[in-house]
Amino acid sequence: MISGRLLLMFVAAAMAQNDLSVDCGGDDSVTVRWRPGLDSFQKLDLSRALLGNCPPSFAVSDDTLVFYVLLRDCGFFKQVTAERVTYSNMLIYDRRPELPFISQSVQCVYDLAVSKATAFSSVEEDKNEEPVTFSLELMNSEFSAPAPSLRFWLGSVIPIRAVVESRSYRPLRIYMKSCEAATDADISRAAQVHPIIINSGCLMESKSGNSSFLPRRHPAEIRLYFRAFKFALGQNIFLHCDLEAWDVQRMDRKACHYMQQQHRWELLDDPSQSYTCSCCDSTCFGGIDSTKGVSACKVLGPFVIEDESQSITSLDTQSNSERGLTDALVWLLVISVAAGLVTVMGILAVSYYLCFWRGGRLGYRPSRDLLIKY
Repeated sequence: MISGRLLLMFVAAAMAQNDLSVDCGGDDSVTVRWRPGLDSFQKLDLSRALLGNCPPSFAVSDDTLVFYVLLRDCGFFKQVTAERVTYSNMLIYDRRPELPFISQSVQCVYDLAVSKATAFSSVEEDKNEEPVTFSLELMNSEFSAPAPSLRFWLGSVIPIRAVVESRSYRPLRIYMKSCEAATDADISRAAQVHPIIINSGCLMESKSGNSSFLPRRHPAEIRLYFRAFKFALGQNIFLHCDLEAWDVQRMDRKACHYMQQQHRWELLDDPSQSYTCSCCDSTCFGGIDSTKGVSACKVLGPFVIEDESQSITSLDTQSNSERGLTDALVWLLVISVAAGLVTVMGILAVSYYLCFWRGGRLGYRPSRDLLIKY
């Protein structure tokens, strides 16, 4: 892992607590024993726990998880200075849907007995890595795969997911600062624009359009549903979103949605702190040092919203037109057949009269003598 002598300096900030035990070995690995501290009515579920992006290795009891992982895996943030190397990560337990997730920081610090030149080289190598990647996607209703279609009926649910991936950065929590629907990929050229999220994290469509954030599965992911509304029907629509990511331990950013039945705003990550959403109906002032986080503007689309009733009416109109054309063709055929039959019957009648009734030739007159004779 690191050339030179390694001296374990620090295990974890919470190691002294009874619910966490961290063993930072000298062989590129770490062993973590963690008791998330669930309520008595909650059963420990291994599928809800993560160390970074790694699941538990096993459980040693009904309330304790064990992670045995390599420091180069699981999304550990590696920070190198001339004196030491620090590996940082987060333990997450998701108690969805009724309670916010539990988080706990994990850190291992090693003292380096190497030259400053070697340490400087390691820092330069980390700088060459792309630190953070944001993504914004249209998903299927289960958020298990990309959306099967980019066409949505008016009033249907449109699932959206935003994710931040960090390879050489500290563990992050993602937020959607703002989102606007527009009729052009360049919002300055858009003929129509409609706000979805404003005021640094207030989902306004949740108040007027029955939309909502979903409970987080991981701090680096945020999901929301919004209803396809009457905007630019049948046209290409693009979603312009300002995304930001902050240290996972910081809770001074917000993701707020309106609870229709309770008639109030709620904070996604900690409903007990929902007073921070009180400014969503007016203007949210203040903020935090933007140099402490990372941000990106992402454009999603195009997708199309269609009115199903108009489509059905159009199809009915088209069907009626086709039905009328078909009826006209049938009547034309009937009339043609009838006219043909009348013509044929006329020809047969005339032929019979000329050939049989009149003696079989034109101008035939019976002999008077023959008539008198008989």
